[in-house]
Amino acid sequence: MILKGKILVANTGDDTLTFIDFDNKKTETIDLKRNILINNRKNIRLEGCFIGPYDLVTNGRGYIYITNVYDNSIFKMDLKNNNIVDILAVGSYPTCIKYFNDHLFITNTDSNSISIIDEEDFSLVENIPVGEKPTYIEIDEENMNIYVVNSNGYSIDLISLKGNEHRNIKLSNNPIKINIFENQIYILSNVNNGVTDNSHISIIDLETYEEKSSIQVEGIYSNMLKINGSEIIFITNMDNGYLCRMDIERKNLLSKTYLKGMPNKLEWNRENILFITNILTNTLTLFDIEVNRVIVNILVGKEPNGILALN
Repeated sequence: MILKGKILVANTGDDTLTFIDFDNKKTETIDLKRNILINNRKNIRLEGCFIGPYDLVTNGRGYIYITNVYDNSIFKMDLKNNNIVDILAVGSYPTCIKYFNDHLFITNTDSNSISIIDEEDFSLVENIPVGEKPTYIEIDEENMNIYVVNSNGYSIDLISLKGNEHRNIKLSNNPIKINIFENQIYILSNVNNGVTDNSHISIIDLETYEEKSSIQVEGIYSNMLKINGSEIIFITNMDNGYLCRMDIERKNLLSKTYLKGMPNKLEWNRENILFITNILTNTLTLFDIEVNRVIVNILVGKEPNGILALN
C-alpha cells in the first residue's frame, strides 16, 4: 500500500511533535522547548517546566495551532520552518482546538469555559462559561453553531456564532465525543451508574434535540469517529486496548481489533486509513478500514494524543 500525505502527532508526555511525511518517507521529532530557546523569541514565556502539547489544528494557510495542557497556552507555529512564532494564554488545561471562519475555538477543561481567538491577529476575543469539564467541540458550519461536550456535566452546550443563542442540552449520561452528520448528533457517552462499566451511543435530532436511537456497548470507550457516507462508527477502548467497528444503524458490533496498550485519539484520511494514537505504547497505529486490519505501528513521542492530517 502506498501512503500519501503528512501527519503531525502531539506528544503530551515529552513536549514534542512527531512529523511523519509519507510522501518522502521520513519522520522528524520537533522539540517545542528547544524550538523556543533556539529562536529566542522574547514574547514567548512558559509558565512551568512542562508544556503538554495535546491537540492541533491548521488554518490551511501555513500555520498550525497547538493546545498546551500544562502551560495553559496556545502555540502558533509556522509550518514552513516548524518555528513557534507566538504564544497566547487561555484558560486552564486547554484540550480540544477547532478552526472555523478565521477563529480558533478551545475547550478549557479545568476552567469550565471555551476561549475564542481571532486567528488573524492571534488575540483572545472572549471566554465563555460552559458546563463541567468541557473536552471537545464540534462545529455545525451550515447553521453556524458550536457544540461543547461537557464530560462531567451530563450535557452539551450549544453556542450560536450568530450571537443569538446559548443553551445547555441535558443528557442522561456524561458525553465523551460527538459527531454531526445530516442533521443528527452522534454522541458517545459513559454510563456512570456505579454498577456496570458500559458506554452509550445515541443519535439526537439536530433540530428538536430529541433522542432518535441508542445502543449500549459493554466497556468504557474514550473516543469515536463516524465515517462519512456510511453508518460505520469506530470507537476506542483504553481499558482493554480494542478498536471496535460498529454499524450504528443496525446496532451491530461488526468487529473488534486488539491494538494493545491504550488506544486513544482517532483521525481519518478521508479514504481508507484510520490513524490512532496509543498513549501506553507511544505509537501511531495505521488501520486499513477496507481490509479491517492494522497496517503498521509507528513509534512517536511519549503519551501521544492529538493527530493532524495535512495534505
